[in-house]
Amino acid sequence: MDKIVVFETFYNPIEANIVKSRLMDAEIQCFLSDENTIIMNPLYTQALGGVKLHLFERDVELARIILGETIPVLETTDEEEGEYVCPKCGSHNVGYVQATKRRFGILTMLISIAFFIYPFHVKKVHHCFNCLHEY
Repeated sequence: MDKIVVFETFYNPIEANIVKSRLMDAEIQCFLSDENTIIMNPLYTQALGGVKLHLFERDVELARIILGETIPVLETTDEEEGEYVCPKCGSHNVGYVQATKRRFGILTMLISIAFFIYPFHVKKVHHCFNCLHEY
């Protein structure tokens, strides 16, 4: 019996469906999980770990090859590449995104607790996608 594995996770259901459609066109059987829950309530994305793309373990290498051929790599200029460098590992794979550690300030938390609302202000930091360091 073949084993089904999680091939990749996506935080955007549309992107997950695009990748799924590409694999289905190449006759690789796959399916998405947690897609409908995240579409109905996007706040559950972090709690569920995103939309998961499942496929058979025997098809993993073939899927990597197919997706590697079809997804173009964006070329960056030297000016863009030198903008952000991770101070911990020296990687250029850095983005300015929502913080994953210590996301909310103390004032935001106090106001949200007092009014029973979801925290309205989230910190944005530079996040290294290689070593997961935030600065």
